[in-house]
Amino acid sequence: MDKVNSWDKGIDYVFAYKTLTRLIERCEGKTRCYLAIALIQLRNGSRISEAVRAFKRWLTTSNHELYVEVSKKKHPEARLMVIPKELDDLRLECLELSTVDDFKLKKRVQTVLYKYAKFNTHSLRYAYITYLLRQGVNPALISKLIKHSKLDTLLHYVQEKASEEVLREFY
Repeated sequence: MDKVNSWDKGIDYVFAYKTLTRLIERCEGKTRCYLAIALIQLRNGSRISEAVRAFKRWLTTSNHELYVEVSKKKHPEARLMVIPKELDDLRLECLELSTVDDFKLKKRVQTVLYKYAKFNTHSLRYAYITYLLRQGVNPALISKLIKHSKLDTLLHYVQEKASEEVLREFY
């Protein structure tokens, strides 16, 4: 198994979105907040660290559109993050998490997401990418949207997934 497939579990975006919103409704306490961060990550195709930053800023500002610093960039860069309206009722419930260390929040989200949904956080990013590709969005635009540093890496992933789908069709 190559590096790409080791972290991309081929999760369907719509399925993941429905699963996360359902889990947020059913769970209690801080678990709901951690799943909310995962939903933010899925909705934006972001890295988990970017979703944590957007979540914390949303908690303190209540803004649904926020710019956050992009992870894994040599030069400072920001990206737009949109907070799903489904999370509005959670803001006050999660407010105390605005002071929790980003790394700790990230680890809690990863643990809770796997425990309840059997997803890893990076698969959420690629569920979004795959969804956009299937909607016919140009890969170069997707790369800019998600602030992927190299279009070649994204294209490799896209071509890998497309070739696997073609192979499955002949089965």
